[in-house]
Amino acid sequence: CSCDSPDASKPQQDTPLPWQLTEPQKELPSKLSKIVGREHVLDGTRQTSKTSAFLKGTRLGRGAALCIVQPGSLREAVDCLKAIVDADCVVIPQGANTGLTGGSVPRNNTPDTRPPTILSLKRLTTHFPIDDGQRVLCLAGCGISTLATSISTWFPDRESHSILGSTFLNPTTAAGIAFGSGGVYLRKGPARTDRALYCKVSRNKFGENEITVVNTLGVEGLEDSDFVEHSGEDAIGALDVYAKDVQQGYRRVMAKSSDSKFGNAKSSDSDYQNKVCENTGEVSRYNADTSGEDCNRSEGKVLILATVHDTFPAPTKKRVFWVSFPDMETTLKFRREVCLNDPKDLPISCEYLDRDSVDIIDRSGRILTYMIRFLGMGDLMGYLWRVKCMIEGMPFSWAPLICDKTLHVLNNWVPEAIPSKFMKAGREWDHHAMVAVGDFGDGSLDCFMERLDAFVKSYNEKAVAKEDEVGNKIISVVEAESEAEVTALNAFRFVAATAFKVFCVGEDLQGVSVDYALPKNGGRSPPLTDSAAEPIKRMRYSHFGCNVVHEDLAYALGVDTRSEK
Repeated sequence: CSCDSPDASKPQQDTPLPWQLTEPQKELPSKLSKIVGREHVLDGTRQTSKTSAFLKGTRLGRGAALCIVQPGSLREAVDCLKAIVDADCVVIPQGANTGLTGGSVPRNNTPDTRPPTILSLKRLTTHFPIDDGQRVLCLAGCGISTLATSISTWFPDRESHSILGSTFLNPTTAAGIAFGSGGVYLRKGPARTDRALYCKVSRNKFGENEITVVNTLGVEGLEDSDFVEHSGEDAIGALDVYAKDVQQGYRRVMAKSSDSKFGNAKSSDSDYQNKVCENTGEVSRYNADTSGEDCNRSEGKVLILATVHDTFPAPTKKRVFWVSFPDMETTLKFRREVCLNDPKDLPISCEYLDRDSVDIIDRSGRILTYMIRFLGMGDLMGYLWRVKCMIEGMPFSWAPLICDKTLHVLNNWVPEAIPSKFMKAGREWDHHAMVAVGDFGDGSLDCFMERLDAFVKSYNEKAVAKEDEVGNKIISVVEAESEAEVTALNAFRFVAATAFKVFCVGEDLQGVSVDYALPKNGGRSPPLTDSAAEPIKRMRYSHFGCNVVHEDLAYALGVDTRSEK
């Protein structure tokens, strides 16, 4: 979809709603209020400062809904799901609604004429460790930034299962499972688990809706076999009690995985290291990969209530490099021969940025980068982002654009957001890889460094330095020398998508965003057709290990962006 531009600033509430409501649908908001309380049900037919955070993605997607309901327990979530389905409404499960891909907001230009209802799981934030910290159980509203902070506090030698480019917006663990996100960490792989508690909707032979709760959590005391049938007790109720105890600060004996099929099932993509190193024409990961339990990449087709995830050993030492290349062929060779040479000593992460990415993030993302550097990725950053969304949801024609316009205008008033040694390389070379490498006590850091040194020397010893050439090396390697520099680089990469939107709004351009996976043995830019309009900027940045590319193209006003996409 296109990013917001001046053509897209018309408030959503001016659009006529396409639904003819039945009596059950008219009664649904009242019925949901009885389940969760009136204060947790919002009118979704109008975009206001309160509802904008649910109805509009921060970068992509917008629409109206019959209502927005926010259950406060798993039992309430299941009861709400049943009420929505019985009213013949579309169910849109929603986590934090970061909106960077627009995957969990209503769209009203579809053939389905049923009114959508947003089932927001934001209030279900409880999470707790199991198996002595080897794993963690998360309710569906738990944010990945919150989880990462908790695990580092509980177990300083462990890390959480996944970090995303949108981590500073604190997207939920359940959304990660539903959309198969998380290509940053090569050693851990994308978000995936076969251990979950989720709901499926089906119809019986009488045409009646049936809600089936599937329990594959595999936790002692929460197995379906732990409860007597028709006793009124089940895993949902038991987990609600456990979550309430955690919220109130009660200390309970740490739960353990059961010795059952589900207790021994995968709670991460444990074979990912091998898959990503295969130099074949297949892709490393893709959104349509629905292998495993139905919760994986379900994209809202089931309602995820809770999930179990592995935690991982934290490195005892970490080094981060900004490596720059003159052409894509050299960059891809570095990926094959250095980064993905051996699944036993993969880097922690490897992120790619092209020249346009560096330019646009520097031009429109400095303030955002500084905010993450100094405020972190926790609750304060999330609060400020919600304030931005509320302003953009105000009923004024300028509201959707004012924040991004301001960020763009003020951007150059602040210093460059990353140290000059990185920006110098960013401006002089066209292709860049941010590589993080760790020591896990198995010699993997030393092995990687040997390959890196050999690769760089094989190119730079052949370099012929001339005064009129840009730079005097074929490959540039700049190391981050402090934790502050590492934080700055990570923030610079992670604001790419948001900076592009700010750039488009600030420069009065239209933006098109496309995500795609390239083969493991590929990586070059797909060529535009001869009839395609020439983009003003073509910004490519990727999870370089798995070759999943985020591409943002900026066009002048008047270009048919849907056709170009």
